[in-house]
Amino acid sequence: MGEEYQLHSLKIEFDMVMKMSKTLFTSKNIAIMIVFGVLSALITLTTSFIPVPIPGLYGLIAVPVGTIFILTARELIGKIGAATFTQLVSGVLSTFLPGGPPIPFIIIPTWVLGGIVIDLYFYFIHNIKSRKIYGIAGLIYNIPGDFLLFYAFMIFLGWSWSFYFFLYSFVAIHAILGCIAGLFVPDIIHRIKPSTK
Repeated sequence: MGEEYQLHSLKIEFDMVMKMSKTLFTSKNIAIMIVFGVLSALITLTTSFIPVPIPGLYGLIAVPVGTIFILTARELIGKIGAATFTQLVSGVLSTFLPGGPPIPFIIIPTWVLGGIVIDLYFYFIHNIKSRKIYGIAGLIYNIPGDFLLFYAFMIFLGWSWSFYFFLYSFVAIHAILGCIAGLFVPDIIHRIKPSTK
């Protein structure tokens, strides 16, 4: 009876360790997320070199490239939290790099919010993989962060842009660019995934 109990408790412990190893990040996972986060943050530098007439227009470059980086990192790691951590790295670096939104302290929450959306999205759809799934992920992940930026601009910078202008100029453009970029992610993953195993 005692031996059966010990075997049963060892099996439970082994199962718990196996479940944890599937959800915890390895050092390789962390390295991949940091690399993609840094690459995503470096896109913010484009705003220092490309003059834009209105804030947020840098998104024409940053949104599609950043979407590809974040979705690729999430897919390569395949664990919940991967997109959030990658966006956290990107947000922290983007805060200190020149360029990006005119309110630096709002960058980290905005970027992390996008990572959380991606992680939850892939958590709820489980293992469904298709071009449409990545397109939808690219379409939706920037939306909460765009609203956060809009209200931060209103509160801290006193901007009085109309809500409809914001919807069409920021949210819609960022969503369309993210969606288009998301459609290319399966091809990128197909090319690089065998070499990352």
